[in-house]
Amino acid sequence: MSGVSKSYGDVAALADAELAIRHGEMLAIVGPSGSGKSTLLNIMGTLARPTAGTVRIGGHAVDELSDRELSALRAATIGFVFQSFHLAAGVPALDAVADGMLYSGRPLRERRRLARRTLRRVGLGHRLFNEPHQLSGGEKQRVAIARAVLGDPPLLLADEPTGALDSRSGTVVMELLHELHAAGTTVVVITHDRDIAASLPREVRIKDGRIESDSAVPERTVLR
Repeated sequence: MSGVSKSYGDVAALADAELAIRHGEMLAIVGPSGSGKSTLLNIMGTLARPTAGTVRIGGHAVDELSDRELSALRAATIGFVFQSFHLAAGVPALDAVADGMLYSGRPLRERRRLARRTLRRVGLGHRLFNEPHQLSGGEKQRVAIARAVLGDPPLLLADEPTGALDSRSGTVVMELLHELHAAGTTVVVITHDRDIAASLPREVRIKDGRIESDSAVPERTVLR
């Protein structure tokens, strides 16, 4: 991101953001409610376009892409994990994950094969046919993570991934994110939890729509 701002009418949700994330990094973006974290996530994930500034992902200038090209970039490059899981009632874990590649053009048998492998990767090989009401909160989040990484996206954006979990389940989910990072995935965790942020290799603090500090550039004071 270079000089990225996002406004909604007279409200500046994000102002003059400068942020570079390298392949293979793991970092936290931390800030209180209303600080601009969600806006930053949406722009990083190409779910929203900035009002001003430049966003580049994998060498692609986002503002130069059509909506169709942007959707293709997102599908191939970015996995999303949200606090609320987004698992449909009555759908077993295997199909919930396989549906992550619903628009890939791959046949159902192949999508289920990949889903089975990915669920085993996150430690849920014994829960393939369990529906959401039969899973714990931590297991639901691991299903959501499996769905997000099914196509091996190089970038994983996790928005408050432990926010709806007890401390034990939250620890398991964070261990899984560390494992994915160790395997080569770039992992960005959006959180209000300072302990989680402090435990990651890099910490970016945001406040009132501005990046306040970045541990990767300690000499830089951004808040003005």
